[in-house]
Parts: sequence; structure tokens; C-alpha cells
Amino acid sequence: MPHYSPDAVADPDTAACPVVGLAIDTRAHASDWHAHRRAQLLYQAEGGVTLYLPDLVGQLAPLQAAWLPAGCPHRTAMHGRFAYRSLYFDVAAYPELPSEPMILDVNPLLRELVLRVTEWSADAALDAGQARIVATLLDELAAAPAAPLPLPMPRDRRLAPIARELLANPACPLSLDDWAGRVGASGRTLARLFLAETGLPFSRWRTQCRLLAARARLAEGASVTAVAHAVGYASDSAFIAMYRRAYGEPPGRKKRRHDPDAGACCREEDA
Repeated sequence: MPHYSPDAVADPDTAACPVVGLAIDTRAHASDWHAHRRAQLLYQAEGGVTLYLPDLVGQLAPLQAAWLPAGCPHRTAMHGRFAYRSLYFDVAAYPELPSEPMILDVNPLLRELVLRVTEWSADAALDAGQARIVATLLDELAAAPAAPLPLPMPRDRRLAPIARELLANPACPLSLDDWAGRVGASGRTLARLFLAETGLPFSRWRTQCRLLAARARLAEGASVTAVAHAVGYASDSAFIAMYRRAYGEPPGRKKRRHDPDAGACCREEDA
């Protein structure tokens, strides 16, 4: 797998090859808002990534990938030690690519195809064998189980400070009635707006927010007990029950999932 220095990586948006792969292993990092002219498949090999879009937030776990259409503004926060593999597709060469952002489960075949593409030069056109690999990759991508990013963000000026505070401090205990005097609207109005703008009641939105924060902290290596308290649960058992209902497995298991791929490079700003 190629190794890169931060100032010596081909820009994936201007590379000659219609599919460019980058492999990055490093420590915690947060990118600024940016967008690519190419569509991006961000595969999480190890660690956790919180992915921010203008109106959505999602948590990418190991062995999952995020699909970001061309031109989609986003930023990322990488947690703890992490490894990701990104593919960038020229939309002129592949006009049938998905047009909506989503999170995908990555099966072993799709994983191996992603890793193969990261070995290719960004400066050459595809040969016939590589073109067949890309065609198979796109078939697997189309068949992969997909879900929209899980946390829709409200845009209303009265809801925005509530959402920002809960993302920064998921243990915040304030109710909508508590927030009412701070943002200039009644608790009933805030509840109605939350449902209208996110499709979720406030209590469910807050639970989703806490789940995202919990997955990020677990990816950083925090204990279940520490995570439970950090996201506002008084007991481990209540947190574990909530997590199991959401994900079908206890929180400790996510910490043990990882991809053994060990390529390394260090361009962090392209996440």
C-alpha cells in the first residue's frame, strides 16, 4: 500500500486516474468543512469517525463506509487511533453513482476491492483488468446494505443552540421547558419544531445524539462505565440496555471490532 507525506499526495480531484485510493493511519484528527469534485467512499478500517454534513450527523464504525456524493460539504472528527481508506470516483467516468449520502456495511469482498484500488497509481489510466475490478466494486457498492445518516440536524435558529449544546455535551440534562426561556420559545413550540425539522421527537433525537457520542468515545478506548456517565446515564446497565436496543449488541463489542489491514500514510485533511 502506498505511503504518502502530507505535502506529496496527488489531489484526488485532479488525478489522471478516474478512481483514486488513499490509505491513512494516524491519531485523532478533525478536518475543516470541505467538499470534493469527485464522489468519495470513506471506508473505516479501524477507530471511529463522526461525520458532519450541513443537516446530518453520523457515526462511522469500523467495517463501515460512508458514501459522499460529489460536491457534498462535510467535515470529520476522527477518534483515537484510526485507519481509513478513501476512494474518489470521477463522476464524468461513472455517471450512475449514488446521489445521496449514506452509511454502508462493508463485506469482505468489498473490503478487498477497496484495498486493491488504494494500491494503484493516481497518475495512470485504468487498464482492462483494473476496469473490471472497478466494475465489480461498483456492483458490490450498489448491493451493500445502506442506511441514511442517523441524526438529522435542525436548522431553526431556536433549535440550533440546543443541538450544538447536546452534540458538545450529550449528558446535558435540560428539558425543552428548561431551554424555552433561553431560546425565546415555549417548550411546546420547541417540541413541535424538533419533530417538524428532524422527523424525531426531542427525546428520541437526544438519545440518537447520545448514541453517536457513545460510539465515538468507545472508539477512543474509553470504558463502558466512563462512556455511560459521559453521555448522561446514571448506571452502566441503563446505558448498555439502550445501546443494545439500538445496535443489537453490547457496547464493549464495538471496541473489539477492527480491520487487520495495516497500511500507513498521513494525509489527514482529505477525510
